[in-house]
Amino acid sequence: MEDCNAFSNTYEHINNDFAAMKRDFGATMVRVYYPLCTEPSVFENLIRAGVNNNMAVIPQVWFDFDGGTETGRRSSEALYAVMNSTTYGPVAPYVFHSADFGSEPIGDGVDGGTEHFIADLKSFKAKMNSYGVPVGISEDWDRPGIMSNADGTGLGDIGHQIKQSSDYAHAHIMPFYHNNLTEAESWRYIASQLEFLKSTVQLPGVLITETQWAWGPNEHSPSRNDVGVSQYTAYWKKYDSECETLKKMGIGWFIHTWANDGTFDMNKDDGGS
Repeated sequence: MEDCNAFSNTYEHINNDFAAMKRDFGATMVRVYYPLCTEPSVFENLIRAGVNNNMAVIPQVWFDFDGGTETGRRSSEALYAVMNSTTYGPVAPYVFHSADFGSEPIGDGVDGGTEHFIADLKSFKAKMNSYGVPVGISEDWDRPGIMSNADGTGLGDIGHQIKQSSDYAHAHIMPFYHNNLTEAESWRYIASQLEFLKSTVQLPGVLITETQWAWGPNEHSPSRNDVGVSQYTAYWKKYDSECETLKKMGIGWFIHTWANDGTFDMNKDDGGS
C-alpha cells in the first residue's frame, strides 16, 4: 500500500506473511511486487522479516503507470538509503538476492520512455552492484518487435539493450496473455519460453517471476473472468510435476501473487491461504 504506515507495510505483517509462505509452500525466497511505499521503512522491514525467516528477498523499484519519473526516483532513493544505513546496510547484501528495476517497465512505458529508462537502469545497476547486489528487470520477454524480434526467434533492439544492462533474466511467462491458451495448453508455451531464455537471452540466473495463467477481473482487466480453483490448482500442480525439468535447466519460479493483486491470490481475503 502507498501509506507507509499501513499495517501491510509493517514488520509484523510482513513477518507473518513470510512465515506462512514458508510453512504452507516451503518458500525460500520472496519477490516483492508493486511496493507503493517509497520510504526506506518497507525495505527495512523486508530485511528484518527475511532474516527472521531465513528467506531471501528480491526488492523492487516501483514506477507508476503514468509514465512519469518521480515514483521510481523516490523508490530507488529509499533502497539506496537502506544500503547506506549503518544498521541495515551490512546485512542487506546477504538478504537481497537481487534487485528488480521495475515490473514490466518496458511493456508499461515507465520512467519517461525507453531511452530514459535504460539510462536509469544502467545507473541503478552500477549503484547496486557496488553493494554486491545483482540487478535486472522483471519483464515479459515475449514482446515481438520490442523485447524479442518480430518473429520471436531472437532479441529485439530493446531486448538487446536490456540484456546488456542486466545481470540476470527475471521473466514473466504468461500463457493466458499469449493466444489465450487454456490451462491444458499452457506448458508447451512455457517450455518454449524457457528455451528462448536459455538459448537466446543467455543471461545467468533465470527466474520465472510471474507466471499467471488466468486472472480474475481487476481495474486493469475488468472483463476477465475468474476460471476457478480447480483449474488454477491443475496449473500449479503441473509446475510441481516439472520440478526436475526446471532444476536441470537451473530455473526457479514464483507463485504470483501472495495477496492484493486481482481476485485469485494465494492469500484469501480473510488472511487464510
